[in-house]
Amino acid sequence: MFMRNVTRLAGDNYKESVILGKDQKVDFVRDGKPRKRKEDISRPVQRNLNYRNAQTWFRLNAITNFSNGDLFGTLTYDDDFLPETIEDAEKELRLFIKRVNRARAKRNIEPVKYMAVIEGRYEKRLHHHFIMDNKLSRDEIESLWCKGRGKNKLSLGIANVRRISKQRVYGKYVPGIEVIAAYLTKEFKQENRKGKRKWFASKGNMKKPVTARTQNFKYTRSMIDKWIANDEVVEQLEKNNQDWELIEFERVNPETNQKELVKYDYRYDEFRGPRLYYRMRRRI
Repeated sequence: MFMRNVTRLAGDNYKESVILGKDQKVDFVRDGKPRKRKEDISRPVQRNLNYRNAQTWFRLNAITNFSNGDLFGTLTYDDDFLPETIEDAEKELRLFIKRVNRARAKRNIEPVKYMAVIEGRYEKRLHHHFIMDNKLSRDEIESLWCKGRGKNKLSLGIANVRRISKQRVYGKYVPGIEVIAAYLTKEFKQENRKGKRKWFASKGNMKKPVTARTQNFKYTRSMIDKWIANDEVVEQLEKNNQDWELIEFERVNPETNQKELVKYDYRYDEFRGPRLYYRMRRRI
């Protein structure tokens, strides 16, 4: 039985792929079946999205649109300004983005490109994290976390903004945006309740990740079974993807229910057959 290898591209140097049976649906693709060689990944409706797909969508878009040199920030609230509801926190975040865009407009800079999340709803200490382009300085962005103007200007809390840079993970340097994107989605599972917003992003200025479909007959079920039996999945995947290397990522082992680091995630279903998921980064 032949299998499909569907790849999601986030820019030129990162991709996530899944090898799956011909009848299995592909996430983020209309009707679950790619019809074009390359097809933009559309933003899904949040209330109909499970947390794993929400994490994937956020991660791919973050890696597509941001890189080293862009900005990562945290915004907290002093007790006097701490929002009581998620809706209040959303309002403050939008006002902050408006202040950023107002400052940019004064310098004839286009509207900000950003992604953001609200965290702390279960600890009753709401705060924000965001990724943003680097057209304004860190100091200026931090100064915009406020209320009022002039003599009436008051800081809402602590604003901490830093430049994204490569990070050392398990002894190896990796692009900082990959680490940040994983960090910002850590609460998505807890927030997987209908109608609860998980993320915020600018509109009209974000590049879209792309779903690319390879030849349907490149892999077969017997081939995947052989790789698993001979413990040669890593070797074969890197052999078939020249100039790319597999990336370790965290998964929950279905047998032990414990978190573990893996280079691929293999699952087998009696009715749907095998499914092999992996992530790759271009070798530099």
